[in-house]
Amino acid sequence: MGHYKALPGRFGKVSPTFKSPSYATIAAAVAAAAFYVITRTTSENALWDTITALGMMICFYYGITALACVWFFRAMAFSSARAFLFKFLAPLLGGVILLVMFVKTAYDSMDPEYGSGSSVGGVGMVFILGMGVILLGVVSMLVMARIRPEFFKGKVLARGL
Repeated sequence: MGHYKALPGRFGKVSPTFKSPSYATIAAAVAAAAFYVITRTTSENALWDTITALGMMICFYYGITALACVWFFRAMAFSSARAFLFKFLAPLLGGVILLVMFVKTAYDSMDPEYGSGSSVGGVGMVFILGMGVILLGVVSMLVMARIRPEFFKGKVLARGL
């Protein structure tokens, strides 16, 4: 995302030695380690609830990504049977199914019994962790859209494939 200007440029720098995004890799490792230490010291249940919440987050992310695919390829979706199937129908069905699974999982995870039995104010920890990470991502995206609007205004990626 650093390469496409959705994050600061240093996130897109590639190490000449390792041929990987060095700063982004180190930043992700530090964030993951900090998250692990915080959840592990808080409670072993919080770590297991986080792993359980990951499924909910994956359904959300891939669901909206599939619908974004449908939107992005909307101009070509009906140009052939193959385009209809692979650029419209399959992503649409997959996205809808994943988002239905996300809503169902989010609803179920509000019950503390869904995960480890931990809760905050009667709301299950799996729901709090899953939605908390999603909301953190939304807030981060809104901040970056304000700071680095090029990507978010469509000025970086080519249009009209």
